[in-house]
Amino acid sequence: MQLALALLVVSVAGWWVEGRIKAANARRFVPASELDRIEYAISRATSWHVSTSGTIQGKPFQSDQDVVCPFQSHILTRGMGSEAAGAIISEIIETQDHMYAREGDATWSSVPKAASDKCRVGPMAGPTPLIATLASLKSAILVRGDVIKAGSDSCRVWNFVSGNGGALLASVCVDDATRLPYEFKMGAVDAHYTYWDMPIVIETPVLPTPAQ
Repeated sequence: MQLALALLVVSVAGWWVEGRIKAANARRFVPASELDRIEYAISRATSWHVSTSGTIQGKPFQSDQDVVCPFQSHILTRGMGSEAAGAIISEIIETQDHMYAREGDATWSSVPKAASDKCRVGPMAGPTPLIATLASLKSAILVRGDVIKAGSDSCRVWNFVSGNGGALLASVCVDDATRLPYEFKMGAVDAHYTYWDMPIVIETPVLPTPAQ
């Protein structure tokens, strides 16, 4: 009888201790927020295309950038106004050890450069990296929106709303499964993202042969 009682006491004590450990672990576990999931997905990407529209000295332009991590990128900026629609403003190609550049239809020039890890910075959202821009919005309230069409795909809108007045600060539209963004809007910035983790070929230009 005493042995059975002792075993019962040990069993109850073990159950109590195990329950306390599980409860403590549950308190320590904090589920990742939707913004954390988006930032993590972006930080794991290895290639992408981003298209951004804006103005230069009052004239509309569109900048398209392809990136293949860790070192390759191609940025093509075109005018979008009625006077020079589609005309090349500038073009820049970066590799691990060189940068190639030209303005308009001018010939290419090349200069050596140190390697720049594109994966560490991630895709751009206008003049700043998207991850850094999203981090600056962490004090805002993230409001779940509808699923909308994004080209041939679809994405869910998440709105960043100020806590005091409910004003819309920015929005990001992401794939529900991958958490990778298709579009980010904030102020004058309107960036569209495609070709996440897909094969992208960036070719270096043929430089003119130096005169003998």
